[in-house]
Amino acid sequence: MEYLDILDENGNKTGEKKPRKEVHSKGYWHKGVHIWIINSKRELLVQRRSANKDVYPNKLYISVAGHPVSGEEEIDSIKREFEEEIGVKLDTNKLEYLFTFSQEVVENNGKFLDNQFYDVYLIEMDLDIGNLQLQEEEVSEVKNIYYKDFEQMIENKDKDIVNHPEEWKKLFEILHERYD
Repeated sequence: MEYLDILDENGNKTGEKKPRKEVHSKGYWHKGVHIWIINSKRELLVQRRSANKDVYPNKLYISVAGHPVSGEEEIDSIKREFEEEIGVKLDTNKLEYLFTFSQEVVENNGKFLDNQFYDVYLIEMDLDIGNLQLQEEEVSEVKNIYYKDFEQMIENKDKDIVNHPEEWKKLFEILHERYD
């Protein structure tokens, strides 16, 4: 059973830990990590969530995402998620922290409460997506999408994408500043 550290409304650890299922059924604040991969063609790697996910099945999502389990250092959770979701051993020297945002989400008719503080990272790397080993329980496919095209999909309110409006705004401001 996966346990997550509980946070207060300001993002500080409370010292409590709860099973992941309880965290999402009762809406406890907790930590998430989002890692965006951008390649030399300025394409973002996006994953399609598995059809069996309890929330956002079959939706396009961040390159790699997950939760640090209780007591796990964030960098270790990032390495673990990279290996689990796409089969890549990550060189964290190139990993760049961008920002933190919080979001409160109610899904599945109130049965899934997701109150998270997300730390968002970026890494520039070229991957041969045909050789990635996807974790079938989490990811059904990955693809590269030019970042401006992905931004346009979001602006057009594409129903195929998991919605994180605050993250999108900050992420694309950073990408435009760097790559335009």
